[in-house]
Amino acid sequence: MPFVDANGVSLHYELAGARGPSVVLLHELGGTLHSWDTVAPRLGAHCRVLRYDQRGAGMSEKVRQEFTNDMLVDDFEALAEALRLDPPHHFVTVAAAATQALRFLERHPDRVGSLVLCNPAPGVDPSRAAVLDERAAFAMREGMRASLPTTLAISYPQTLGEHAAYEAYRGRYLANDPVCFGYGFRALARTNMLHMLPQIRCPTMVIAGRHDIVRPHAGTAELAKKIPGARFELIDAGHFMPTQAPEPLLALLEDFLPK
Repeated sequence: MPFVDANGVSLHYELAGARGPSVVLLHELGGTLHSWDTVAPRLGAHCRVLRYDQRGAGMSEKVRQEFTNDMLVDDFEALAEALRLDPPHHFVTVAAAATQALRFLERHPDRVGSLVLCNPAPGVDPSRAAVLDERAAFAMREGMRASLPTTLAISYPQTLGEHAAYEAYRGRYLANDPVCFGYGFRALARTNMLHMLPQIRCPTMVIAGRHDIVRPHAGTAELAKKIPGARFELIDAGHFMPTQAPEPLLALLEDFLPK
């Protein structure tokens, strides 16, 4: 898995798969490109699949300047240009990464082929910003392990999915740089892309996890109704479905994404 300097940071990425539609897999806050380990190889049978560690995550550069959602979208644009990844792009996002796909769509509606939003968190109401800021400050001050009870323990109960997958995910989660993790929460706290939902015109599928505590599926179903013509699906998964329930997710992706 190589690296490229894009938008002033070193990004760790994998671009693989057959010649075909451009599928971009955006991992969740606290995740890495390895969140897609079970999903990406299968999609690569008929798509060109890009996954990467976002700024401050995984093996990408750990920064010491706060970043915004717009900067994360700038990172993707620079990475796609460097790799000559031609649009239209078909985005598959988890949780808060929906904000990036929606911002890219707002900038370049002609460059998005479709959207798959898994347990999407498309924006944060300003009234909740203080809660996320507090969570960010705690992680930056006390570290990732101290943050587990208020983050991973809620979003990824040990009883969901295979135990080995949970242990691997927990290890990667603890390896996060707590400063960049905090920056991610602060960026999310200042992002709200909900206004884009009624404006989406590309094919869109919204997938909810039946066991998601962070974003209960009833709310996600209501969110899907705001997107014209969106397809809604409910699967046996929690908040991080690419890791917790890759097979049901893959079945939906292989049915929905172009070949």
